[in-house]
Amino acid sequence: MKKWLLIPITAATLLLSAEALTPTAAYATESAYVRLTFTNGGTLSVGSTGNAIIKNGVAYLPASTAEAAGITVTVDAPSKRVSFKGWEKSFAVRVGSRSGILDGKLVDIGGVPFVSNKQVYIPAKFLVKALDGGNVVWDAKKKTLLANGLHMFRSYSEKFEGAEYAVSLDSGELYVTTGQGAKHKIADLGQLLDVVDFDFQRTPGGLLRLQVRNVYGEPHFNTAYDTFILKDGAVLRKAHIAVKSSFGSPAVWSDGRLIMSDGRTLRLIEDRTGRVLESYDLSKLMGDNASADPALIYQVEAFDSDIALIRPYNTGLLTLLNRNTGEQTLLYKEFFDEELQQQTEEVDPMTWGDFLTYTGRTGNKLTFTYNTGHEIITFTHTLQTSG
Repeated sequence: MKKWLLIPITAATLLLSAEALTPTAAYATESAYVRLTFTNGGTLSVGSTGNAIIKNGVAYLPASTAEAAGITVTVDAPSKRVSFKGWEKSFAVRVGSRSGILDGKLVDIGGVPFVSNKQVYIPAKFLVKALDGGNVVWDAKKKTLLANGLHMFRSYSEKFEGAEYAVSLDSGELYVTTGQGAKHKIADLGQLLDVVDFDFQRTPGGLLRLQVRNVYGEPHFNTAYDTFILKDGAVLRKAHIAVKSSFGSPAVWSDGRLIMSDGRTLRLIEDRTGRVLESYDLSKLMGDNASADPALIYQVEAFDSDIALIRPYNTGLLTLLNRNTGEQTLLYKEFFDEELQQQTEEVDPMTWGDFLTYTGRTGNKLTFTYNTGHEIITFTHTLQTSG
């Protein structure tokens, strides 16, 4: 199942359901502004109406403030316990108690959590400390709480065959935890992740193909694919490619062999062993001079014994390549009318391409779809048979 995750860096605090908790009298209180700065440059600024409270000289923030750092907040009403969990980070408090748990240790949280307007409030200094931040400063003139150096603890996870696969959206560390509780690192993706999903495929030969897709940018016009071939938990092969979100998905199979491509070199991988059977220089395959643009990459969306569907990054135009003759066909010219061809050739600085999606092959017929925004049009290309 695909799941999507997007946590904004700058957002209003969210209401935390706590109706079942007994409200605590909020005497000697006043409202305040708050501005939190994270290590990635993001900020969280909220207004004064019920967002930050000064009570008996102690600054409090809604427990839900932690959600902006990727923390999941859970309230257990009967026990009055509020639990916080993120990527390798956990802490907990209890309404009415000055003690809390931070990363497995009992600590004095510097105040007493209470409920006001259906929100649980916890000491600001404790929350900032729990998020690995610096000192909390009170700007009396502006009635604003200031804190910086807060860290993010965002993550994304899915379960497959009894194991949990999880990635830190901030560090790019990818881990798997088996059903027995053993945890080991698969890879370090080495980048800030945004909207993520996993795709798992158990091959007939017993290998596991894991693809991590990351849609990123503002707006989200870019997509990165990190693909891993694993055997018994060990990485045999890996590849990374980053393209425009308007491009189609990378090809997976070629005549029973797994495809791995980084946009420059395509490798055909033997199922069961993970051995590289064939390797192709994509610039040579397309007849391009690699020295003219060494940064140019290619998205391979199909790779059969007789044809390939390849999309150069600089144009985004899906090209049908006859692998026997080297002949190339720009499919948008075959499918689109003159007006749509002109629109396709007018390159948008943010995203570009023909937006054609390859949907499959039956015999010598290739099918594609195009979304006009109002309807989905299907196109068919018939391959010429030899003889």
